[in-house]
Amino acid sequence: MTIRQLEYFCAVVEEKSVSAASRKLHVAQPPISRQIALLEQELGVELFRRGNKGMQLTDAGMSLYQQGRAFISDLDQLAEHVRSLGAGVRGSVRIGVLHSTVPYTLPFLRSYHAAYPQVELYTRLGSPQDLVADLNRGELNVLFLRAGVKETIGLRERIVGEDRLKLIMTAATDPAPELDEVPVERLRGVPMCLLRSDDLWGYTEVLLKECQRSGFTPEVVYQCYDTTMPMQLVQSGLGVSFLPESIVETLPHAGIYAKPIRGLNEKSYAVLAWNETGYLSGSVELFTQFEP
Repeated sequence: MTIRQLEYFCAVVEEKSVSAASRKLHVAQPPISRQIALLEQELGVELFRRGNKGMQLTDAGMSLYQQGRAFISDLDQLAEHVRSLGAGVRGSVRIGVLHSTVPYTLPFLRSYHAAYPQVELYTRLGSPQDLVADLNRGELNVLFLRAGVKETIGLRERIVGEDRLKLIMTAATDPAPELDEVPVERLRGVPMCLLRSDDLWGYTEVLLKECQRSGFTPEVVYQCYDTTMPMQLVQSGLGVSFLPESIVETLPHAGIYAKPIRGLNEKSYAVLAWNETGYLSGSVELFTQFEP
């Protein structure tokens, strides 16, 4: 088994066809097909079931993919580490970013780049579930996530910022324009654009419980899968939301602002997260330890 065979095999799995893998790798299709056939012959197993629905992984193929992808990732990081020896800090860091952490991510990246300008930084915006999956596959090295009211995902984490959870609104939808804090009673009948009730951090659960303690159920008009959508809805005047205060910085000059709900002091934390089960290259390890 060769590294090239593993790379071809993993590319076919990830791209779901030989033709797509060929385009990604800039290699003609016949060599890819031939190397995968040789790999199956050497291992004595079928890695794919080939049929009308395309190429489906067998159990043996899934096992090889999971271990092979981790092996390739470890080799890439080892090569980066060796190249960096004696030549200053080089290499790359692949970074996943959650939308609500952008106000903390940007200053961090700016400072890190100023300190280590030869390190290439790749960033990807996504949902927490997708980002964690990419991290576990070795496609990302570190993540900027949120740790909130609920238990966080099982990764090594370092806090890089904190926010009080506040009501997000515009002047037209402010339920208490004359006050610096919004009494929870003022939320009765106010249209709300919230994350789904099963959101990862528990923001919506906190607000619902507070309203119920005051004897009413809030009027949730929109339930959203991520923080970008409630912000757009709030900007359009369709309601208010309940999110970390710093998120208003993601839409500057949009007329959106935040106010605390009186007596509600829950906080959310922006964290830098990584998986320590694998090898960390020098540039990635520095990134996890870096203090802007």
